[in-house]
Amino acid sequence: MRYSAEHKEDTRRRVVQASGALSKKQGFSATGVDGLMGAAGLKGSTFYHHFGTKNDLLGEIIGAELENSRKLFMGKQDGSKRDLLKQLLGYMSTQHVEAPENGCVLPTLSVEVARTNEEVKKIYEDSISPIYNDMQEVIGDGDTTWALIALSVGAVMMARAVDSEKCRDEILKSCGNFVKKTITALENGQP
Repeated sequence: MRYSAEHKEDTRRRVVQASGALSKKQGFSATGVDGLMGAAGLKGSTFYHHFGTKNDLLGEIIGAELENSRKLFMGKQDGSKRDLLKQLLGYMSTQHVEAPENGCVLPTLSVEVARTNEEVKKIYEDSISPIYNDMQEVIGDGDTTWALIALSVGAVMMARAVDSEKCRDEILKSCGNFVKKTITALENGQP
């Protein structure tokens, strides 16, 4: 049976979304093709009808997830540094740490992208650049923008990796305080 191009595209989108959530929770490399396809209610044997390689799927997950993150994160912005601070603190939250499948792809899949091919790395870079550009418009300084992105992602990664709630909360609080000091300094015209 032949499916329409629209059906194939809808199925592909469903696979990217479902396998993205699963990959953020369990890891992409640790999840086989059967698991990735199963997350979308499909059989693993249909994988190659939709993707050439597993890295092709990873690239699509990265692109789609970062665009969603950008819309969610920057779409709530009013353009002020104070509002950006609120968004960054929300990013470095216990809720984000405890529900990776519902959160940003950066803390969970950046390490996996680093181990993949140049094509996926390019998708990653091209997909994170609009987030950087949006934040840089608010912050006004490229170095600070990259530092805040890296700090936020790293805080979530580390908070997920520690055993105790106490240590997790200390990481999130310390990084949040640093972001507050940085944003306050920028608001006061300090470098």
